[in-house]
Amino acid sequence: MLDSLTTLLQPWADLYSNNTVLSTAVLVIHVLSMFIAGGMAIGADRAILRAVPGSGESARAVVADMAMTHTIVLGALTVTAVSGVALFTSDIATFAVSKVYWAKMLTVLALLANGLRLRRSEGAVMRPLANVPLYTTEMPVAFPLKEWSKVRSAAAVSMALWCLVVVLGVVLMNV
Repeated sequence: MLDSLTTLLQPWADLYSNNTVLSTAVLVIHVLSMFIAGGMAIGADRAILRAVPGSGESARAVVADMAMTHTIVLGALTVTAVSGVALFTSDIATFAVSKVYWAKMLTVLALLANGLRLRRSEGAVMRPLANVPLYTTEMPVAFPLKEWSKVRSAAAVSMALWCLVVVLGVVLMNV
């Protein structure tokens, strides 16, 4: 089956390997979109981890994350996935059998699952705070600390997974 796929994709592999502008553009798009997705996610994760639990600051960190960050991260990850498919199919015989490649893909899958966990946890934090003014120093209602700990945990895992994706990507380029 791998031989059949390799044969089917050979025209793309030849075009990719013989055109430095194309191969450079695909790699730049892949790395830049990953940089944007990871940078935005890590910035939001940092705000969550720095926020004082139970404060207006912590609620604002989650609202800011939910309002804009996830849309940008998911859009950039979509571009990363499309360019990643282009990279994978440019040398399918190598990548299909690479343990490092599949470790990176599992890490990306874990990152997406953790992102879903983060979104659900953020929603659980925000539901009880729906009508609370966020620009206050004290929360007028009980802050959902149990749910907040899940948000913080997901943010910490997110940071670690983004770092691991980068490390595996670098290793993959050098094996």
